[in-house]
Amino acid sequence: MTTRTERRYRRLLWAYPRPYRDHRGTEILTTLLEMAEDGRRPGLNLHLHLLLSGLRERFRLPARRPLTWVAALLAAAVLGGFGAAAGTWIAWRTAPALPSDQELHALNTALGSIPADASHHHETSAQRGPSVVIVAEGITDWSSSRIRDTLTGAGWRITSFRESDVPRAAPREDMDLRLPSTFLAWTATSDGLKMEGHIWVFTGSQFTGQGQYRVKVWPVEPAVLRPLTIAGTVAGLLAGWLLVAALARHRPATGLAAAGLAVATLPAYRFYREAYDVMAYPHGSPVPGNVPVALGATLTAICTVAGLLAIVTAAIVARPQPAVQGRR
Repeated sequence: MTTRTERRYRRLLWAYPRPYRDHRGTEILTTLLEMAEDGRRPGLNLHLHLLLSGLRERFRLPARRPLTWVAALLAAAVLGGFGAAAGTWIAWRTAPALPSDQELHALNTALGSIPADASHHHETSAQRGPSVVIVAEGITDWSSSRIRDTLTGAGWRITSFRESDVPRAAPREDMDLRLPSTFLAWTATSDGLKMEGHIWVFTGSQFTGQGQYRVKVWPVEPAVLRPLTIAGTVAGLLAGWLLVAALARHRPATGLAAAGLAVATLPAYRFYREAYDVMAYPHGSPVPGNVPVALGATLTAICTVAGLLAIVTAAIVARPQPAVQGRR
């Protein structure tokens, strides 16, 4: 037989785990080559049979070891949460990039010509998407037409624009009264980004011209967000089961992996909660408004790193070592 044919059959055997290939691989390969020599080349059905049989062997757990099944379920659950977080993160990488803080500061200055430095706040939505808010206060030289022209000139398409006169509390704590003011709110879109902005400006008092601008920008929800979150969860579930199946016969590696999975339980729980928010949040990403800052973020990061390091170490420990030739 040609080397090319043999290589093709060897590639098919990669569907089986290495211990199985070491034990039965030569026998299967010999049978396939003999069939080809006799003019009975393995067809598509046999190829699929080999692939499915190999995958079944990879998912097979040792018999009469119930704790291994418990470990496999735990590993699947934990890595499923990590997979969901990874899928969500990848999905948001496909979204348009937010403007830089300098670009938003320039836009905010053009909208109201407030000379004071604006504050920037980077936030995360319930769908784990990014957003940035810029706030500026001071004496402003503003007008409705100026705001419209500035937004249009910067490439934004205005989708709503509302102006109204609303009394507002005086900016000084020693003044318990409400003063006349103008409130202007707008929304706009530009190349996959959304904007929500508003301005309060006092009118008809000693504080006339004093106002506050607030502009928030965020990317539109990627179409692949929910599919990738689901795909990541499924991939993590399968990877967790495969991990235990691969390490089950190596006790030191199994112990390391179990310790890593135990440590990673906390971040996995948090990732599942975030995945639920991604799936259940109203379509339209992200509605202006964000989830509260999660407590324990540092502990979650530490547990994530420690758990993954333990799992990777377990995989390295269980890796088969090359055979060493005996001495003469």
